[in-house]
Parts: sequence; C-alpha cells; structure tokens
Amino acid sequence: MYEQYLTYHHIPCGAILDRIITKEHLSQRELALRSEIPYQRINDFIANRRRISPENSLKLERALGVEYQCFFYQIQTNHEIYLATMRFSEKLQPDMSKYRKTLFWDTDSSTLDWQRNSEWIIRRVFEYGNQSEIEETIRFYGKTKIINILQGIKDSWNLQNRNDNAEKYLSYEFED
Repeated sequence: MYEQYLTYHHIPCGAILDRIITKEHLSQRELALRSEIPYQRINDFIANRRRISPENSLKLERALGVEYQCFFYQIQTNHEIYLATMRFSEKLQPDMSKYRKTLFWDTDSSTLDWQRNSEWIIRRVFEYGNQSEIEETIRFYGKTKIINILQGIKDSWNLQNRNDNAEKYLSYEFED
C-alpha cells in the first residue's frame, strides 16, 4: 500500500511518516499510544531531529498496518544515501562562481554532469571561455586530461581559439 514511498529518496523519512499519519487521520499522540513510542520521539521523527531505529520502525509499521518490514528504516536509509550522493556530487563540479551564465547559454548549467560531459565542457570553455573560466576548468580537470581531450577534437570549428587558449594557459602547442 505504501511501497511507492520507498522510491522517494529525496524526501526525508519524517515527511513520509507525517504524510502517512495524515492519510490515516491519526494524530502524533494517537500514533505514540498505538506504537508505544513516546510522543516526543514521534515528533522528533517527523521533524527529522531523530533517526528511526529498526526497532522503532517495526513498532511504527505494526501501529500503522504497514506490511513491509523495516519500512521506515529503509526510507530513512535511502534518504541518507541520497543526501550523501548529493554532497559527493557537489565535489564533482568546479566552482560555478567562476563561470558566466552565457558560457553555457544553451543548457541549464546546474544540471551539467561535469564528469560525463567533460569533453563538451572543455571544448566549450577553450573555445569561448575567459581567463577565469579556463583557469577554473584547468584546476578542476587537470592539464593532462584537458590536453588529451583537446588533442582528440578533429573538428576545425573554432580551432584557432582552442589552440590559442591551450598555448596561453596550458603552455602547450598543438600540431596542425
């Protein structure tokens, strides 16, 4: 009945618990009585001030008639994994304050995958970027990766800009 909540990784467990008790027309106090968990602890779960243990998850499931074992604990774990992934992925992109919005005018720069799209990003920066953008790209990707990517571009579009910037910022000359 509530299995769909297991796929909502971006929603904290407390919000899902609150949604379920609202749908069941239960108060936090009534849930506390049914589950034999102190009211303040229920309130802390819903406010995401306290983690739900496997034992409390089982009590909540029994009180709410949820058939999935460790349901709330699993939701909480999924959300924690989601948050960790988000924190990790933030480290997988450069300092965005160094880039002008116009450099990536044709895409939403907040959704760029800086690893998967590295070739396209490096090419764009070396063709149209300013000093700050090029330097940040070099800091983020490293000279070796950038040189390898730029060497692999066979298209002559904006070749002169790419080569000039590579020579200026990477101290590297490409053969024509």
